[in-house]
Amino acid sequence: MEEYSSEDYSDILKKFQCDHNRDIEESFARAFAENDDVNLFFINEDSAYTDGRNIVVDPAFLDIYKDKECLEGTEKKLSWPSLISSNPWTALKMVTRGLTLHECLHLLYTNFPGNEFKDPDFMENKNGRKVISNISNIIEDAYIEAVGASVYDNIGIYLMFNRVAVYLAKKETEGTAQKKLAPIIKKAKEEEKEDLIKKMGLLMEYLNYMCGFLLFPMFKIGDPPEEIKEYVDKTRQLFLDGSMQAEPDDRYKYCKKIYEIIEPLVPKDEEIQLPEDILPKIVAGKESHNGTNNSIGGQERKGKPQVVITRLFGNIDGTPKNNVDTDVPTLVIAVKGFGQDEKEADDITGYKGYHIQHTSASVGATPLHKNIKINENHPKINLNLRKAYQNIYNQYRLNINSYNSRFLQLLRAQVPVKENKFPFGTGIDSRRLGDIKRRFWFRILPGIEIPDMSVLLLIDGSGSMYQERRDSAMVSCVILHEVLKKQGIEHAIVEHRAHFKDPEIDVNILVDFNARENEKLNIMQLDADGDNRDGLALYWAEKYINSKTSCDNKLIIVISDGQPAHEYDEYYGPVADKDTANATKKIMSRGTNIIAISLDDEDEYNTYDNLKNIYPNLIACNNLKRLTGQLLQIISRQLQ
Repeated sequence: MEEYSSEDYSDILKKFQCDHNRDIEESFARAFAENDDVNLFFINEDSAYTDGRNIVVDPAFLDIYKDKECLEGTEKKLSWPSLISSNPWTALKMVTRGLTLHECLHLLYTNFPGNEFKDPDFMENKNGRKVISNISNIIEDAYIEAVGASVYDNIGIYLMFNRVAVYLAKKETEGTAQKKLAPIIKKAKEEEKEDLIKKMGLLMEYLNYMCGFLLFPMFKIGDPPEEIKEYVDKTRQLFLDGSMQAEPDDRYKYCKKIYEIIEPLVPKDEEIQLPEDILPKIVAGKESHNGTNNSIGGQERKGKPQVVITRLFGNIDGTPKNNVDTDVPTLVIAVKGFGQDEKEADDITGYKGYHIQHTSASVGATPLHKNIKINENHPKINLNLRKAYQNIYNQYRLNINSYNSRFLQLLRAQVPVKENKFPFGTGIDSRRLGDIKRRFWFRILPGIEIPDMSVLLLIDGSGSMYQERRDSAMVSCVILHEVLKKQGIEHAIVEHRAHFKDPEIDVNILVDFNARENEKLNIMQLDADGDNRDGLALYWAEKYINSKTSCDNKLIIVISDGQPAHEYDEYYGPVADKDTANATKKIMSRGTNIIAISLDDEDEYNTYDNLKNIYPNLIACNNLKRLTGQLLQIISRQLQ
């Protein structure tokens, strides 16, 4: 069996927490919780919780994924083959999926915030509210896992795995009542300390015992200590009955009955302030029940009622099951899928980018460029740019949806579809004249098909494209990519620049044709530096679009804010203009259309005037807010 070092575990966790894998888990959460507004985040804080909308999960909860003894013990307890203990990635998947499912079940069936935060009996009783929140935590956890066992197929393996694994985990938990409560006990008066330590120690011991009784029935916890036996005996059945109530409000009524019995264990507010939770670390999701806003955008929710017919590890009456269905076939299928997820994560996190160097002759350029090298760069994807990309996407979401609707209407109008087998219509299908039901008419209806078109956006990356022009180009690229991807139109986004005094140009392929999902983050790397050698860049672009796409309708869109100029061999002025104009003419004559957009300052057309003799199809843009619309208008006209 393979041994892993501390560095190995760290690398696997880092790979697991990549955005691609988080997206997989978030998509699963949205589907299971039946809510597309659910967001899921990874953290490293030994916790998992939801605030009614957002789910926060620590894949490395209690370090289970690298606790070999815990994993092997869990497999033995559940009578599973050694599929999880042999692979930390699989263990991370099991932990994460189990925590995600647990919180999704809360989203569906638990009230947010909990009833205790609206109960007038606890408005002024802060300690009481904290204690009843912990009682509710135990009961709600038992209930939603009973729902998982009663209602849903194929999720029991995750819930059972996490319930057993957290119990067997070696990582240190909070420890004794004295250790956990020491900081707040220091604030109490000296003569009160001993009584408070004893009182709160009994309270924690009681809650811990009831937690073990209700949530970990697969392990023998023994008889309760004599000091809390009376409270346990009086509330044991209330915990069992309360955790089986279909209505959230009914479950809360049982919580209140329990609280009334154990109230003598709860210190008064004037004596001391209890911490928010006083349950052991092995109870994940405690923050879901403490009523605080753990993340932005939490929502108030009413849990839906659901009758349960069994418990995760026991019968409805709380007695142990003779045989727990551990569903090994489902586990085997799940582990196989996790392997594919790991491969995809390897492809993303292990992708280092690459570079290819071309000569000018290899792209068919004129002798004017004979000494110039072309550096074709496929940059490494920087996953840290996801938030920046998402911010732009969120800001322009309405624009993206609007453009998608327009394209959809255009495509419907452009692609007629013939449908037959009608009893009446616009024409007769002679092949169906023998139909005894006389369904030989056909109709012509608007249809949709993927356009036979490819687009290469060639962006001037020279030093003059700074600040507003760069930012506008970046926003336009994000919107353009999202719209074209949605419409199934092949496209690439390329930035080009020339080295000032060196015989080289760079073409940086930010988004390639048929790009992987995370390539879009490269758009955030748009920059402004160097010169521009447009003629050579166009020759390269023609060869690239022809080598990557096979459709008949090819389009290169050039975005530029000035005339071509490369300091190395004084490639500027009439020579550069004429060379670029000739390149444009040749490429268009060979079947690839070129349309350029000139970027100018407001109320000016200097760039337009300088470029109009280079590009026969030139569009002026002196209002950067209109750039995206102009780009998409160009593409829509090509489809007509």
